[in-house]
Amino acid sequence: MPDKRPLDPLQPVLYIDHCRYRPIYRKRALHLHSSLAEALRAIQPRVKLQLRINDRGPPQDGSFEVAVAQYPTEDAAARQSVWTGLRRMPSATKVPHVDDIFTPVCFALKLRDPNKESHRRMLTNLRHNDGSRARSEDFE
Repeated sequence: MPDKRPLDPLQPVLYIDHCRYRPIYRKRALHLHSSLAEALRAIQPRVKLQLRINDRGPPQDGSFEVAVAQYPTEDAAARQSVWTGLRRMPSATKVPHVDDIFTPVCFALKLRDPNKESHRRMLTNLRHNDGSRARSEDFE
């Protein structure tokens, strides 16, 4: 069921559409939002990333789609897609890690250049401090 609480019209929104038949997707969506909101606040303290889950009605089976908009919008074309998990198998790869979508979200929201060294250091800290499993590319 979509959340219909009013959104702040001056803050960005993370839109996530995920399969309702996989309860773990909702938990991962909430974790992704909190991790991304923390990462964005680290580079832009005034940004308060809002969240909408399945706001366009029932999503496609097996899906995990992530889009972002600078301001709340009902128009799906105004949202910039930053991740699609539709064609990814196994299902564990359908949900992105925050560092998989951080750069596209920064560009979509027109935040500071995420390629600067300070952003790379901050991403490295997020990878190691958020309690998630270490990835093989972290050691290369």
